[in-house]
Amino acid sequence: MDATAVVERLLSESNRTPVAVLATHGHLDHVADAHAVAAAYGIPVWIHPADRHLLSDPAAGLSPDAGPLVEALYGSSTLPEPADVREWADADWYGFAGLRWTVLHAPGHTPGSVLLHASDGTASRLFSGDVLFRGSIGRTDLPGGSMPEMAASLRETVLTLPYDLAVLPGHGPATSIGRECATNQYLQLSFLEQNS
Repeated sequence: MDATAVVERLLSESNRTPVAVLATHGHLDHVADAHAVAAAYGIPVWIHPADRHLLSDPAAGLSPDAGPLVEALYGSSTLPEPADVREWADADWYGFAGLRWTVLHAPGHTPGSVLLHASDGTASRLFSGDVLFRGSIGRTDLPGGSMPEMAASLRETVLTLPYDLAVLPGHGPATSIGRECATNQYLQLSFLEQNS
């Protein structure tokens, strides 16, 4: 949300050219300006097909009374769909900005939530969106959310990642898989078994 001016400033300061908008999921706070940024630079927006509809119908991923809130914020309950939308495929990799981006489908927060594992061949980072936070996980009580699916994503995807992998969540401070395995209550066997 409100990212267009920030993106413009950062690109101007760094003298870089954007190549794509990469979405970990379709919630409004992550994609509200996707269409504007994509249009400003003539670049595609990448999102999982299960969340694509949220690009233009953000209230569908929020509480039932969110339509008026979206309308108050943006003047309409819908947003323009970007001109060029491309869909992630699970376990595929894509080359952007000199990095290899591997997509790991991790539903639970939303049906189309993904983890984006970026590597330059030497160092790696995981963009976890709202699947994994430092000390917590994304909520599962909004439309499309599912605690059993989240538990499966944590067990079958997150826990298979290298312990030294740095994690950059969609909200809050950076962490690592190892730290979360050791301290995050949602990655403990008792929680995962209870919610499977």
